[in-house]
Amino acid sequence: MTVADAIPGHLRSLSIVRTYDAPRALVWKMWTDPAHVAAWWGPEHFTTPVVRMDVRPGGDIHMVMRAPNGIGMPFSGRFVEIDEPQRLVMRTWVQHPDGTTWFEVENTLRFEEVGDRTVQTLHARVLTADESALGPLGGMEAGWSQSLDKLEREIVTTTQG
Repeated sequence: MTVADAIPGHLRSLSIVRTYDAPRALVWKMWTDPAHVAAWWGPEHFTTPVVRMDVRPGGDIHMVMRAPNGIGMPFSGRFVEIDEPQRLVMRTWVQHPDGTTWFEVENTLRFEEVGDRTVQTLHARVLTADESALGPLGGMEAGWSQSLDKLEREIVTTTQG
């Protein structure tokens, strides 16, 4: 089902800008090294025990987030564009048990070095979804914001450790 058929306009896309006290190469690594991604991906109180990433155009992504109640939430994806260390584009999707796509999102990240800091812009655009995805898509901004808070803590830990 197309987005226009099921999802209200305000849930179709979002942009979040964050500035990190870290060089761009480190922020890039936080997004492309599975060990780092596992440490920060997912909203507060979620973990991501499974992270497989083939970081190249067309490379696959597979992750499993674990909710506080222990339920695993698998999703897949593909890297669309990689322009290290400036731009990263990936598509991620969640499927129903029958294999049909529940929703698919294209995430575009830009990393700009400003002195010894990095300005990161995340733009998420819903490509497809059905009506049953309204709940997760309604929480997309909060989920990304909490994930990026965790990313910031991981950057601080890495630069101080």
